[in-house]
Amino acid sequence: MIVAELEPDVLTARAQARQALADAIAGVDSARQRLAEAKRAADLATDRAIELRNRIDALAERASSAKANASGDSVIGALLRGECLGSRSSPAEEARTEIAALERELDAVRQARQTAQDEIENRKSAIGLGEMRVRRMIGGVLRSSGSTERLLTGLIDLEREIIRRRLGLAFLLRQDGVPRALLAEVERLLDGHALPTRAAATDHWGKNPASQAWADALATLERDADARLPLD
Repeated sequence: MIVAELEPDVLTARAQARQALADAIAGVDSARQRLAEAKRAADLATDRAIELRNRIDALAERASSAKANASGDSVIGALLRGECLGSRSSPAEEARTEIAALERELDAVRQARQTAQDEIENRKSAIGLGEMRVRRMIGGVLRSSGSTERLLTGLIDLEREIIRRRLGLAFLLRQDGVPRALLAEVERLLDGHALPTRAAATDHWGKNPASQAWADALATLERDADARLPLD
């Protein structure tokens, strides 16, 4: 096993798996940055739309006031000054012209904001796909790490020894052959949960230090492609 782990093709496969994971993590980081940019753009568009709406409302109020206050005095004054009445816009007309321009800009801002909001959803989906890819790449790192092979080495012999000892203790316990000083320890051991299996209750074995070590390694691998595994 040790010799196999040092073979160039094994080391190459491990390096490739780690690099694939690093690329996947970088992809998720990039997708998160793009999502943040889209959110900032949508917020800026919202602020701009509010600003334009306020300006339009203020101009509309000014135009209404100017129209209400219009009188013959302004016309007479223009005539006395020799101004060309047809070439000059009234304050109300100027306000309406500016309102029209602002409303066109407001429509454009609203369309841009909708585009940004649509892109937010697209970029959220990209993050989800990227995270799925990270999990797949983590599986590749675990498969190429040699952890399965090392955990299996000698395990059958260990299980046989555990079974032999537990059966012996169970026999001694039934025959009242366990010293009183060790009775509580033997009973606790034999009354404990079975060894972990695929169907074992995860809420029990998940608290075991061995399970916690692997869970911690997985959480770190999601952020760091060079994270160590419990057997490293």
